[in-house]
Amino acid sequence: MNTHQKRQGFFILYFTNFKAMFIGNILFSAVLIIFGATVYGVASLLKMTENIWFLGIVIPLVYPFFSGVTQITKDVMNSHKKTVSAWQSFKKGLKNNIRYFALYGVVLYLIFIVSYYSIIFYYKMALMEWVFYIPLFVAVVIALFFLFMSFSLPVLTVTLDLKLKYYLKNAALMAIGELPMNFYVLITSFVLVSACFTVSLLMPYPLLGILVVVISLFLLLPTGLSYCSVYRLYPKIEDVFDIENKEKNKDFPLKPTQIVPTDDDGNPIETDYTTVSDNEGYVFVNGMLIKKSQMKNEES
Repeated sequence: MNTHQKRQGFFILYFTNFKAMFIGNILFSAVLIIFGATVYGVASLLKMTENIWFLGIVIPLVYPFFSGVTQITKDVMNSHKKTVSAWQSFKKGLKNNIRYFALYGVVLYLIFIVSYYSIIFYYKMALMEWVFYIPLFVAVVIALFFLFMSFSLPVLTVTLDLKLKYYLKNAALMAIGELPMNFYVLITSFVLVSACFTVSLLMPYPLLGILVVVISLFLLLPTGLSYCSVYRLYPKIEDVFDIENKEKNKDFPLKPTQIVPTDDDGNPIETDYTTVSDNEGYVFVNGMLIKKSQMKNEES
């Protein structure tokens, strides 16, 4: 039985680690408030508060810090009833992945802007001419594809040590290959957001409703949305990449590959770096060339 099959249920695991989740929300929300207020303030000065493309600049500014949120939820998945240090996990995720997440933020911003204006444009055109429902449908499908990529891309990045193109390739494959699970993540995320706004609408006073929305946005949704995707997709990543040591961060390559030098005819040769006659060959472990004996000592 795989380890992820022994994990606690969705809600039990979440509330068991609610403190770590809550602290993660505070850390991310502090950054979101600072950058959000700055962008909105500049937009007010420039009279651009209604421009989605300008307000959307918040996305590439705050997304690098989402690496810390993803690291927290990923560590919660591997906690096995141990206490997760939200601050340590947040720092680890930020330190190891900030460059990639900064790039993802820019790409997501561009995709969001293009998708938003494309869907709005084709929808208005479709109201006048039905044939525009075709490009509208295509625009929605493309937007969903990139949204599904965004579900797995963060956890892939904080888990594995790969080149950028392989992160994107695997996220694209999971967007299609895990289509039912991605729709499940989409639905659970939608339910979470809808629940927060529904509760606010039930408040007797508008100001109280706004307060509920703000509290939900800053203190529940960041790790909540990350948890919805990580809980469903991380076990798939474990299976695909055969992750055995889940306590180590970015453990890749996961299995050693023996390297034996050969001549032009393909025959093994003896050098100062490997001896074929004895059992003292070299292997790659986690990207490092070490002796077999050292690997055996580490395994023991």
